[in-house]
Amino acid sequence: MKKLKPSIKTAAHGSDLTRAVTLYDHKAWLDLSSAVSPYSWWTERSEEVSLSTVDIRSLPDHCESLDESMFAYYGESGLAVAGSQAAIRGLPLCFEDSDVWIVCGSFAEHALSWTMHGHRVQQKSIEEIRHSIMLGGVPDVLVIVNPDNPSGYYFSQSELLKWASALDQQGGVLICDEAFMDATPDWSLIGKSRPENVVVLRSLGKFFGLAGIRFGAVFAEPTLLATLSSYLGPWGITSLTLWIAQQALADSVWQSVQVDRLVALQEQMSASLLGTEAFVGSTPLFLTLRSECPLVWQDCLASRGIWSRAFPDQGLLRLGYPLPDQVGRILDEVLALPGLKAFH
Repeated sequence: MKKLKPSIKTAAHGSDLTRAVTLYDHKAWLDLSSAVSPYSWWTERSEEVSLSTVDIRSLPDHCESLDESMFAYYGESGLAVAGSQAAIRGLPLCFEDSDVWIVCGSFAEHALSWTMHGHRVQQKSIEEIRHSIMLGGVPDVLVIVNPDNPSGYYFSQSELLKWASALDQQGGVLICDEAFMDATPDWSLIGKSRPENVVVLRSLGKFFGLAGIRFGAVFAEPTLLATLSSYLGPWGITSLTLWIAQQALADSVWQSVQVDRLVALQEQMSASLLGTEAFVGSTPLFLTLRSECPLVWQDCLASRGIWSRAFPDQGLLRLGYPLPDQVGRILDEVLALPGLKAFH
């Protein structure tokens, strides 16, 4: 056998509940680490839909009805991918040797993927990016996560469009990862206003509570979509996933209800923490706290059967939302974290 290439460094992620189970003696867990909606389209709609029409004997077929549902939901046509993660790994293959800027601390897979494919990656603060662009300095590729994960910070459309214009003048590209955007679509760059040099990634998993089916979408100019598709190869999405995605994207009634209840959860979870210095930000899918000891806070919550996501390098702890009947319990445990009350 020829010598194999070395394995690449992997990034830490939420939803690693297996690790929690091995470390803590709990049988029942409330997993808030992945920031996936506690309400799942499949859980609530599975009895109303039938899988009997799905042809799993044949190779997956990207049908016209899926294209129609994607256009109706997102406002423009895009490329379906096996979760936005597939696009995160595939996009660096589409560009020649590039200078890439990524916001410090944003979703780690972006920096990992661009570095892995030999691009020159710099992680910069938001203020550094603003200052550089103001002075006329731009990279070949600027990667933004909006809302940012894990901080929950929202970049305005006007600022991102200004950055896109500055990049375009020098042949640059803006990539916006909008995995957590569905409940706040007014902030999105998808639609008629999206410039040609802007690439937007979306994920079905977070908002629809369908992380396990691995479906996402990429919106960009046609040549880039064709290049990305060629690198990803055929049949990357299963027939079952394509069918479920089409049904969920077409279910506007469920989507409307989902937005309302996720926003309500955000308000419930944030209300008791807004007055603390520990509160960093929130979205309709997660909230983030600042801590000098996020691993200690994660351990404290884990000892109570609550699994969260710690970002020790940034001093942050991220919590997804539980169902409403668990909100009171979660807030009690969070407010009891050592040192948090001292922030009041």
